[in-house]
Amino acid sequence: MSSMDGTTQTHETTKINHLYETDFLEWTIQQAQALNDHNIKALDWENLKEEIEDLGKEQLHAVSSWVKRLIEHKLKLDYSSESYPRNHWKTEINNFQDEIERRLTKTLLNKIDIDKEYERAKRLVLSEYKLNLPEQCPYRFEDLMTRLKDNQ
Repeated sequence: MSSMDGTTQTHETTKINHLYETDFLEWTIQQAQALNDHNIKALDWENLKEEIEDLGKEQLHAVSSWVKRLIEHKLKLDYSSESYPRNHWKTEINNFQDEIERRLTKTLLNKIDIDKEYERAKRLVLSEYKLNLPEQCPYRFEDLMTRLKDNQ
């Protein structure tokens, strides 16, 4: 490679990095096009690596967050004698199940820590209600995703 080629490549890399910092949307469009064209030289390897890692973490975080909210509302429904908010809790459970179904992949399913999300949900519920909740999570993932019947 001549020094001219190296200078051009460094200039392109600097331009791509600047675009990443100033117009993320345009950067994603250009990176997708470079991938589509198999244009290895146009790829911003370092930022692509970070974004892909972050994307995976964000997907896991989103599903885990919905699982926590689902557990929270299931606990309220199953362990509280409050009657007024029950319909609201049921609606929320249904919404959370929809969101989980929308985002869940087999890979994510294997990474969800139900026990950790149970502890978080339990902490929230106990901050609102004086309930006697189980030490361990009483639900399996399948239990959480089973749709409520109208009379529940």
